[in-house]
Amino acid sequence: MSIRITQGMLYSRALGDVQNGLFRFSQLQQEVATGRRINRPSDDPAAALRLLPLRNDLRNLEQLGSNVALARETLNTGAAALEDASALMQRVRELTTQAANGTLSGGDRASIAAEIDQLLSQLVGIGNSRRGERYLFGGTQNGSAPFELVSGSGGTRVVYRGNRESLAVEVAPGVQTGLNIPGDALFQQRTRGTTAFTPALGSAGTGAAPVGRGDTGIGFGRLSVTFAGLGGDAPPTVSAGSGFTDAVGPLTFEFTTPPDGLSIGGGSKVNIPVTDGVFTTADGRTISLTVTGMPAQTTGTFTAQANLSVDGGASTVLISDFGRDSVPVRSAHDGSVLNVDVRNLARAGDEDVRFNGTFDAFTTLIALRDLLRNDEGLPDQVARDRIAGMLDEVADAHDAILDGLRELGFRSSSMDVLGNRVEGLRVARTESLSLVQDTDLAESILALQRQDMAYQAALQVSARMMQTSLQGFLR
Repeated sequence: MSIRITQGMLYSRALGDVQNGLFRFSQLQQEVATGRRINRPSDDPAAALRLLPLRNDLRNLEQLGSNVALARETLNTGAAALEDASALMQRVRELTTQAANGTLSGGDRASIAAEIDQLLSQLVGIGNSRRGERYLFGGTQNGSAPFELVSGSGGTRVVYRGNRESLAVEVAPGVQTGLNIPGDALFQQRTRGTTAFTPALGSAGTGAAPVGRGDTGIGFGRLSVTFAGLGGDAPPTVSAGSGFTDAVGPLTFEFTTPPDGLSIGGGSKVNIPVTDGVFTTADGRTISLTVTGMPAQTTGTFTAQANLSVDGGASTVLISDFGRDSVPVRSAHDGSVLNVDVRNLARAGDEDVRFNGTFDAFTTLIALRDLLRNDEGLPDQVARDRIAGMLDEVADAHDAILDGLRELGFRSSSMDVLGNRVEGLRVARTESLSLVQDTDLAESILALQRQDMAYQAALQVSARMMQTSLQGFLR
């Protein structure tokens, strides 16, 4: 059986050959133009599967490279701010040494106080440094400035509004680094020690004692003890007078006759009845009492109550039980707490409080400024001694800033190593990607030329095969 080759079959075969040649020619043209052997999955499905993870790795490595650059810039900006803070604290050290000199006049110390007040404002400004719209030392919180200088009836303090979290970014596969250090760890670093009481100038000592735990106050403070009236255990004929009283706590009493009299705490007898009489105890304490006559019980003990305050009287804690070994006294200004042992509390007066280990950079500057101003009217020698005692606090606050500066410097230096590591990984992935998808340009160009010749030949052969004549149609 013979097969007849029709004109339609010739046309179809010629068209198919031309189209196949044109398609291959277009493929080779695209390979030469893009330099890639694989431009779409259909070019090589098996190789295309290997390309996807390589391209994904490259995108991740490029992002890591950007993260390294961001981290380096942010860390360097933070380090520059801490260098300014370090220079500022060095100036504070110089001023403190100068202020402790006994040859300075009150005017000289006032001038130094004014400069330290300016340095305090500058240090708050450094703590509120920003990179772009983000605060460098506010932790992860960015809605407001992390540090606020607050002045009021309770004195001056710096409040931290940020948080203690750190911004972190991935800078190498599986490696993260912090972009910042929370500001309170730099400018308000504290290692709380013991709390110490010292009788204030002109005070004989109250007998109150620090508990040594649970305190939250910072820097210097003052505990005020005032007489708060008689307790319910006082004799019915005895009431508080309006005169001066500094005796607090349990007081013994003894009524004697004749003549009718009353002695308090083993002190001298005072004849009664008496209005606003002054009674002195054997240990020199004074209490003002009004006594109307002899009660049924002529001997015993009654309580002179006391008020404790750490905020200048803005809030008080009434003490009627003097057997307590820990009484929390809270400040209405900042909510800080001082725990007081009142078991030996016996006299009204003031105690200067020092919260050791809490003199951070801000607290130190505030304390120095206030000592130099000497608003309490301290004798010059006392003021100088206290100023000289602040040198160690200045050094500790400066060290905390230097520690932060070193930490940011270490992190910034590590970015060079990590950046090189990421770049090396990126080059390796690029080479792997090139091996899979890139074309050999010389080979592709030669193949393109061969395909062009084959395509032209196919066109010419097709043209010859499809030439028509009347004789061909008559057969």
